[in-house]
Amino acid sequence: MSDVGGLPPVDPAAQAAKQRDTRDNVRIVVAIVLAVLLVAFVLANSYTVTVHFILFKSHVGLIWVLIVTALLGAAVDRLLVWRSAKNKKAAAKAAQGD
Repeated sequence: MSDVGGLPPVDPAAQAAKQRDTRDNVRIVVAIVLAVLLVAFVLANSYTVTVHFILFKSHVGLIWVLIVTALLGAAVDRLLVWRSAKNKKAAAKAAQGD
């Protein structure tokens, strides 16, 4: 069966899956580019620095400071995303209960 103009009908589910696949591919490419930039930045800043903590100070390679702060930033991001999703689920559940 064909649509107007002799074109086959468009399956909305297949079209949505294709768009989702494209978005996933873009996200993967962006993540890879950001990871490469982070590695290049870290390698370019590999000298030793003094880090002042609250009670003490330490001489550490800047590469480790950058890696630890990047990991902490990623962990905070994941926690915020998880909390947001949890709040959305709770709000949806409360709305269904009304």
